[in-house]
Amino acid sequence: MSRLPALFAAVGAAALAAGCGEPAAVTISGSTLRVKLDEFRIQPQNVRMKAGRIHLVAVDTGKLTHNLTVESITSDPTKVKTYGRTDTAHPGQTVHEQAPLVLKPGRYRLACTISNHDNLGQYGTLIVTK
Repeated sequence: MSRLPALFAAVGAAALAAGCGEPAAVTISGSTLRVKLDEFRIQPQNVRMKAGRIHLVAVDTGKLTHNLTVESITSDPTKVKTYGRTDTAHPGQTVHEQAPLVLKPGRYRLACTISNHDNLGQYGTLIVTK
């Protein structure tokens, strides 16, 4: 009977390793990260791009205002670093980054920082590769 908990733990670990629940990253070959923002999603949610100069373009397809921010991933909210962001987009509007954005290889968080939109699910991941 002592093997049963270990079996359940192994099955759970395998499911997590398979990426259950997280959509696969969309690979973007160019230097422009183009996303759609609506209530309360960023599409695509997970993106993979090459390191270097990255242009942010966000289209608000929702009914509320949104923005796109690229941030560090950290468990301490007081230590979040913002690498770049767009202006606020109103419904139907397209916006671009406010300042040049150059990213090194790593994992970054994509989020809408208006109100509590990220808490409602409007966030994603940017994986930057060499």
